Amino acid sequence: MKKNKKIYGIHTVNEFFKTSPHRVLNILIQESIRSKLIENICETAKKHKLPIKVLKKGQLNKMVNNENHQGIVIEIKEKSRDSTNQLETILKSNMDTQPIYLILDSIQDPHNLGACIRSAVAANVSAIIIPKNRAATVNETVKKVACGAAENLTIVTVVNLVRAIKKMKEAGVWVIGAAVNTKKSIYDIDMTAAIAVIIGNEEKGIRLSIKKECDYVGSLPISDKVQSLNASVAAGIILFEAVRQRREK
Repeated sequence: MKKNKKIYGIHTVNEFFKTSPHRVLNILIQESIRSKLIENICETAKKHKLPIKVLKKGQLNKMVNNENHQGIVIEIKEKSRDSTNQLETILKSNMDTQPIYLILDSIQDPHNLGACIRSAVAANVSAIIIPKNRAATVNETVKKVACGAAENLTIVTVVNLVRAIKKMKEAGVWVIGAAVNTKKSIYDIDMTAAIAVIIGNEEKGIRLSIKKECDYVGSLPISDKVQSLNASVAAGIILFEAVRQRREK
């Protein structure tokens, strides 16, 4: 029998309830736990007529392999997946808009990946594309850092990132790579069309084979007192520069 997917942690669950209460199957609360946020979550659950179960701490610990659940776990429905090529389906569905995509080239730290996902959801990114190999996967640590955002954004895992970028360019998407010490500033690049922002590995940056596919490569004008910004920080700044440009336009 297939087990229901679980997410946990007060803030993660609260964020998920705000956006996707229709996907919640069960709410599991630790006995004798007291929290205003948990009370609010329970009130929301009652409005949606969702079952609430009270369990002992040890039972919840066992359900999440002793991760820090903060007294609350919810079981949720899996998002439906396209049986056809997911990236092509997404590109086709966004042909008449000016979507923002985020491509993460070999991000290996789960905390960075989770923070990138959270920023992407906040910036209304249409999808995140990540490589299958040499990169962090969307595990429980990532979901916890993302505070529920991972459940509300399409994340496409591709075998060949170069091939995926070529498909995106064929669909009219302009590809913008983030690097350090480039002649062009990110702020000088027009981000009002359909774009894909590429953030590279924490230490090595964007791979050369990926950089060759970029239409533009730009950097953030940072102080010479630091070598570079954290990958997730850079992603957030660049994504919201795109949001700013679109609002001004």
